[in-house]
Amino acid sequence: MLKDINIKINQIKEQVAEKKVLEEKLNNLEKEFSMYECELRNLEEILNKELHDVEKLKKISLSSIICTIMRNKEKKIEKEEKEYLIAKLKYDNCSSRITSLKNSKLRIEDRLSSLEDCEKRYAELLDTKLSLINIYGDTNQKNRILSMEKELDSYFKELKEVEESIGSGNTLYEEISYTKEILQSAKNWGTIDLFGGDFISSMAKHEKVDQAQNQFIRISNLLSNFNKELKDINIDSLNFSTTMKTFDIFFDNIFTDISVNSQISNSYDDICKLQRDVDMILKKLKDSKESLYEIIDDKKNEYDKFINSL
Repeated sequence: MLKDINIKINQIKEQVAEKKVLEEKLNNLEKEFSMYECELRNLEEILNKELHDVEKLKKISLSSIICTIMRNKEKKIEKEEKEYLIAKLKYDNCSSRITSLKNSKLRIEDRLSSLEDCEKRYAELLDTKLSLINIYGDTNQKNRILSMEKELDSYFKELKEVEESIGSGNTLYEEISYTKEILQSAKNWGTIDLFGGDFISSMAKHEKVDQAQNQFIRISNLLSNFNKELKDINIDSLNFSTTMKTFDIFFDNIFTDISVNSQISNSYDDICKLQRDVDMILKKLKDSKESLYEIIDDKKNEYDKFINSL
């Protein structure tokens, strides 16, 4: 009978470990979500103020006339528009982060709903086993069982944390690969544009740059998630600068073409480096996963032999 109960306990241990890991993640997500919501409200106030400043300068008023006379109106408008664009970029990044957190929360809550009763079932099975041990075994054997249970629980939890990290890393790697393709396309169009291209090649290049910028925001969110997973298993975080200069198509001459193409190449190199770093960590995580499976199998065998000896 002990052997049958032990089989059931081993089957449910992984669910209990997974639930603990997910509950910790959900708790951290909720704290982070509240922080970003507060930040978004502050950024919205700043954004509205910057937009008001731009619109005010564009209206005909005494200050507008003075600016025109002093020949610095365009410079002032350009300054205000840049400040607005910076504020808009920060707002969009924060908003994107909140959306990502919401989606993560929903996914975790959905997974937790299927694990709702696992701890209760685990406790019931463990109580049954300990009751039988009290009949057939002694106090020392009971304490050893509890110690082995606790040790297995720890390894299962570590395994689930590694698996969560691998899942997060795989998602990040896919987005990096897609962004790499976009930047490669932007490089190709940039080369055409630089050596006799036309308006179409210029538009194609800048469209790819816009797509890459959007991808950088997504990668930043995914990288933040990945780094949190790595922190849980004591692996150093990765860094990646998502800053990409705004490219002005209206001043698209030979000098800005060179500058834009240089920025695209630099971004391509950065994304390639990030891809290599993520790939290296994923390999390390997969090795760790295999090692944990081996340790757990050994511990299970040791556990089963002890149970069979009672």
